[in-house]
Amino acid sequence: MLSAFGGLLKVYGGVVGGSKSVFVDALTSIANTVSVLAIYKFFRESLKPPDTDHSYGHARYALGGAIFTVSLYSFVAGVIAIDLYESIASRYVVTVSSSVYAAMALIPYTLAILFTRRFGSLSILYARFTSIEFIESGVAIATSFMGATISYMIDFAGAVALTSYLFVEIAKSLKEIIYAVSDHTPRDVIEIVRSTLLRYGISDVGEIRIRRVFEDSFHGDATIRLPPETTIDKAHEIVDKVENELREKHNIDIVIHVEPKKLETLEKGPKLGYTQSSDSQ
Repeated sequence: MLSAFGGLLKVYGGVVGGSKSVFVDALTSIANTVSVLAIYKFFRESLKPPDTDHSYGHARYALGGAIFTVSLYSFVAGVIAIDLYESIASRYVVTVSSSVYAAMALIPYTLAILFTRRFGSLSILYARFTSIEFIESGVAIATSFMGATISYMIDFAGAVALTSYLFVEIAKSLKEIIYAVSDHTPRDVIEIVRSTLLRYGISDVGEIRIRRVFEDSFHGDATIRLPPETTIDKAHEIVDKVENELREKHNIDIVIHVEPKKLETLEKGPKLGYTQSSDSQ
């Protein structure tokens, strides 16, 4: 509602006042309002529990809102760029009313930024582009006012600057989305799994594979080796404790595969804190 109200003020100011900089501001405002609806829709989808097609839940659906936001702003940036290109050789008249309405729109956008930044990375791209709206308002106010009182070229230069800044933010946001879907796992998450296994007396650890599901939620698998004399019940008990701790304390949903430790590993490998029988040796 705040975005929509601020956007309407800018649209009216851009149309009535004839300012190109406020026109840029107005189009991005429309994109901002549509984006929040898409973010909400994808957020609702991300809350669905796991099912047969999504064993680890639907959390990644939330990224759909970010992807939609970048796509929409990219389209708007293209429309603006074409309009500015076609206006290079055209003189136009700017009135002070453009800067007045752009200034009035600062109030609802300031509130919108404060609200969205409270919701964390789920809405960070929306908050970022809403921040752009705030910055654009300041530039549009100054350049449209000078365009009306000094020269329309100042207003046009402001519109070009705003459009360039918009393209930069689109590129940065796209980079973050690629990072979010690339299954990158921080090194400290791997170390949490390894240190947890060590605390339960498991020092012979094979491959650990962890992937990020969404934000601070991870899943993966690991391979450990236990002595041949370890019973199935004992191995199951150890594995259950490790898996439960990682899931409950660190939000890491991991499956641990147990393999028997070979004879040469028992003779040369690290001690695990138990005595081997003469028969097993």
